[in-house]
Order: sequence, then structure tokens, then C-alpha cells
Amino acid sequence: MTNIRNKQRPFRMLKYLYENTDENHPVSTPELVKIFQAEDAHASRKTVKDDIDVLIGEGFDIVTVRSTQNSFFLANRKFEIPEIKLLIDAVSSSRFINKEKSAALIEKLTGMVSKAQAEKIRRHLYTADRVKADNRQIYYTVDAITDAINEGKKISFQYFEYNGAKERILRREGAKYYVSPHALVWDDNHYYMLGFSDDRQRMVNYRVDRMCNTEMTEEAAVPMPAGFDMEEYVQHQFRMFAGEEVEVVLECRNDMMKYIVDQFGEDVETRKASDETFFAKVSVADSPTFYGWVFPFEGKVKIAKPQEIRDKYMAMVRAAAEQIKE
Repeated sequence: MTNIRNKQRPFRMLKYLYENTDENHPVSTPELVKIFQAEDAHASRKTVKDDIDVLIGEGFDIVTVRSTQNSFFLANRKFEIPEIKLLIDAVSSSRFINKEKSAALIEKLTGMVSKAQAEKIRRHLYTADRVKADNRQIYYTVDAITDAINEGKKISFQYFEYNGAKERILRREGAKYYVSPHALVWDDNHYYMLGFSDDRQRMVNYRVDRMCNTEMTEEAAVPMPAGFDMEEYVQHQFRMFAGEEVEVVLECRNDMMKYIVDQFGEDVETRKASDETFFAKVSVADSPTFYGWVFPFEGKVKIAKPQEIRDKYMAMVRAAAEQIKE
């Protein structure tokens, strides 16, 4: 048994260094000797040095801190601490990933760093009570879609919505949808599948968290239509551009610039209107989606031109006010 442990020692050495050491938490030669002797494996200063040399020879970035009693730590990992934090933030803030899966993924991510670093991350981890998806089929759905895209196959699925009692109701009385998937798009905390619909004979998109019983079929997928521009489609479907496109001039307070840039990008055309405001020329759809985006700014973003769009917006505001009075 001891011989087996001795043969395993370099692998166990790597595991210990991976889990327990970093630049602020090196482990000394005497500590490693003590650890392996406690596990009934032959260990000495020489065997520690030999094992470290083997691991370094295999390409592992193990740093030696020179002293009377050399210390060691694993330096180069696949992810740095800031990268892990960014990934954790993305997982915890995503509505697409439910609470249980978020917790499991965060645990796996913190396992990519040392225990001391993981504990440091956890102490600073705060997750707001965000709305999370409750569809546990999502991961199987994404897997089926990805496999179908890679293998050039159609998928079948059912699609649901909610009624007034918050009950899930299958659309089309549960009839299956048949679609040739071509892409997955993550937008505004929702995951969408983009593909060519057999029924509609055009490109469509579906919320992944509303799909269920998704399966890859044996039927070959329909190719993406010739000349189809995926980027343009995404812009029109997910960025307030679905509908008849119009050019609109917005008059905005200076402190609204961040929202204009967030929505339309840094290339948006702007010019000074007054000391307190600026004009922004944007292309949007003449649609409730655009008007609904303007409304929450409470007059800090106004539709200046064209008058037709301004009048439509004001009519919607008046209609909403009348409904509130009623």
C-alpha cells in the first residue's frame, strides 16, 4: 500500500498545491514532508524536491520561494481571481440560470482557485435577490440545440406561455414546433434560439426558457437563407428595431448620455442642444417597444422629431393617464 502511495505522490502533490497554495499561501518543504508522512507515504526533503522537479518538468508553473526551508506554490492557473469574479457575477446575475444551478456553477468556479482565494471571493460575494428562471429543462434544451446545430439537424419542441393564473399553457394545444436551429443569442438576460421555421418558412426566434421537451430529429436542417444577415436580424429583433424603421431625434439631458450610449452605441450621432441638453439622432422602430423605452426617463429624454412620432408618443401617454384615472 505504501509503495502505491509513493507512486501516487507526485499527483497528490499537484492536487495539494492546486487546492491549498497561491502566492500568499506557499507551503514549506517540512510541511509537505509532514503531510505525506501522515498519509503513510515515504517523504523526505529529497522526495519533495524530486516531485516538484517532476511537476515543473511537465509544465506546471510551480514557484519556489528560496529560503533555508524552501516553500512552493502553484502560480499559473487557467483563471485569475478577477476573471473568476467576473464569471461569478455573470452567473449570479443571469435570469437564465436558476438558483440551484447558479450555486453549483459558483462552487465549481471557486474550485478553480486555491481554498484561501475561494474563501476571499465568497466573503465579498453579494448576490441581489434577482428573478431567476424556474425551468429546469433549460440545460437539456441548450444541449439539444447545440448538438443539432453541430450535426446539421432539425429540432422539435413544445412552447409554453402563462395564463392569468400563472399556469403554464402549451401553445398550439401542445403541437410540436419543427425548426432548423442556427444560433443561440443571449440578450437582456434571456436566451434565444434563432432558426428557420418549417411552418413559417422564414427565420424566427424563440425564448429558450419557454421551450420544453426539445429533441434533435434525424431530419437534415434547412440551411440559413442565402444573404441572411444574422447580425442585422439580431439588431432588429432585440434592439427596439422590430417594425417600420424611422429616424428620430431625441432631446436629452446631459446626464442621459450614458443611457443613449448603452442603447445605441458610442457611434450614435449627437450634438449640443443647450448647456443642459443634447440631441441624439437614432434609427428605431415606430413601435410600442421604443415608446416604452422613452417613457421611464420622465421627460429627461424627449422625442423632438419627427412630429408624427412625437404626436403618437404623446397620444399613448395621454391614453395611459386616462386609464389610470379610470
